[in-house]
Amino acid sequence: MRQATGKNLPRDDRGFIGRVESQVDPRTGVRMVSCAFEVDRYYPRCYDALGIAMPPSIRCSVPKRQAEFLAGRYAGVLALQYLPSVHNQCVQIGIGAQRNPLWPSGVVGSISHVAGMAVCAVAPSVEMDFLGIDVELWMSAKTCREVATIISTGRERDLCQAEGMSEHVALTLIFSAKESLFKALYPAVQDFFGFEVAEASELCLESKILTLRLSECFAQTHTLQREYVCHFTLAEQCVQSVVCGVFPGRASTRFIT
Repeated sequence: MRQATGKNLPRDDRGFIGRVESQVDPRTGVRMVSCAFEVDRYYPRCYDALGIAMPPSIRCSVPKRQAEFLAGRYAGVLALQYLPSVHNQCVQIGIGAQRNPLWPSGVVGSISHVAGMAVCAVAPSVEMDFLGIDVELWMSAKTCREVATIISTGRERDLCQAEGMSEHVALTLIFSAKESLFKALYPAVQDFFGFEVAEASELCLESKILTLRLSECFAQTHTLQREYVCHFTLAEQCVQSVVCGVFPGRASTRFIT
């Protein structure tokens, strides 16, 4: 990613926000903005300093949650400034009843944060119907033992093992991909759904693509296509996954696979 400036956003935050980077992901075409942040440097007035409104539900949260929310919304508002339909407008990303981001009209987007880093992905809704992003730290061996059968099936674990993936990489990737899928489809489904409704069916390490397949019952109930492509990036400390695209039957100025 290239380093980004704050554009129209203030940065008088006493060091809470660190390096900010921006790029258009060449694989998906979405605008991605990430920012480092330091929870220890957070204080409530950072919201005013950064021009981000603090919702009442966040005002009651612990400082760590307030800091994560602020960093995510800061990255989100900065990302929106790159979209022609939003550029130079004073926008806020609201929070829904289920803590989901509420995006301006004409925008699809998603936010994730972990261990002092927040990332946001956005795209015009004329180009894309659904978009979800997730970042996860690598799971520990203990966590893998605790969640393996909850977040994955034996077939999924065999699929990753056949590609030479270690257990912690495979399980973290599967978890992150399904989290991205949930974020991508929630606006259409408008309800929570679990890990069991999707299964990893194909994996290509060379192109960093994991294909997820919805159960037939869930797809039919919500009138959804069954297969979704997850683009992932493996880093030293974490995995990042993105699920995005257009629904079948809709004319689009661009088709994202």
